[in-house]
Amino acid sequence: MLSLTGYRLVLWNGATDMRLSFNGLSGLVVNEMKEDPFQYGTLYAFFNQRRTQVKILGWDIDGLGIFYKRLSRGTFGTPVYNSETRMMVLDKKDLLLILEGVEVRFRKRYERSGLHCKI
Repeated sequence: MLSLTGYRLVLWNGATDMRLSFNGLSGLVVNEMKEDPFQYGTLYAFFNQRRTQVKILGWDIDGLGIFYKRLSRGTFGTPVYNSETRMMVLDKKDLLLILEGVEVRFRKRYERSGLHCKI
């Protein structure tokens, strides 16, 4: 699995043509996101329209790398976002949940009773 520790994670909310590779995806980052794809420490995630495929683009020390995943069934989850916003910064845990197929917008955290600490 991909290690996301120490990275800023940016999600492109628009549908992406999965035929795009290094040049096409980095062009999306520059022209649409207005960011530098050659900045170390940032990963850019792109999904196709049906949300069955994802490509993650990132600069490593000496070149661009792509992580590509295609689901055999089901779809990747969708985070809650403003539809006018084309990109968003995600937490590591949210992107991992999306990649595992968990629907992030319906995720809730429940506290176990009796474990409350008063400070």
